[in-house]
Amino acid sequence: MLFVTIDTPADGVVRIGLNRPEKRNAINPELRYALIDALTAARDDEDVHAIVIAGNGGHFCAGGDIDSMAGVTVQGARARMKSNHRMVRLIAESEKPVIAAVQGFAVGAGAGIALLADTVVMGQGATFGFPFFRIGLVPDYGLLYSLPRRVGVARARQIMLYARMLKGEDALDAGLADDMVGDGDVEARAVELARELAAMPPMAFAIAKRQLGLFPANLESALEMEAMAQAVCMTSSEFTEGSGAFKEKRKPNFRD
Repeated sequence: MLFVTIDTPADGVVRIGLNRPEKRNAINPELRYALIDALTAARDDEDVHAIVIAGNGGHFCAGGDIDSMAGVTVQGARARMKSNHRMVRLIAESEKPVIAAVQGFAVGAGAGIALLADTVVMGQGATFGFPFFRIGLVPDYGLLYSLPRRVGVARARQIMLYARMLKGEDALDAGLADDMVGDGDVEARAVELARELAAMPPMAFAIAKRQLGLFPANLESALEMEAMAQAVCMTSSEFTEGSGAFKEKRKPNFRD
């Protein structure tokens, strides 16, 4: 069985589909390893300029597969989480843009994966859920980092402590998603945005992502990072192409 599917819906865009539809794409070890491999391959492929993560079968991801946690030892649970963290870092530290296309449920670890993306597109019927306390667990997949950065510390506290499930407009208003479309249009919109981000200058984009990842920073730290990064960008071929295109009133081509 293929635990992830990989295809190219647009030039320079790879779609990684979680593929356990019978389990609403709940993550077991096999799916986790397959996703790590797919993300690593996308990171290393010079022809890939943007990544869309989606779920096959109408749902994004229903979280961790509880059945696969049965009988785990403390040592085994720690090793499992370290493996999960490889996946988290591959998404969060990706220098290429990552778009999450969320349909159906994005619950627990599924919400964690989605909120690591640069842009989250959700369907009107999609649901984000944070039910960790209901099953005696704490939030994982980087949610204690990503959720406050998306919705603010106070709102993140309420969402987590009360194990909230947020759907549709409520999820969008809370800041869990950046765009909401009809359920049947989610992936098309995600690919559209991926194509837009794929056309951005890759080095400048990667540097800006790294800087955003260090937020919040004090003003002096932010200005120092800005000075170093801009000095690199101003002397790059990307700036030569971008400024030339601006002067010539044409669309820049950063890929070549």
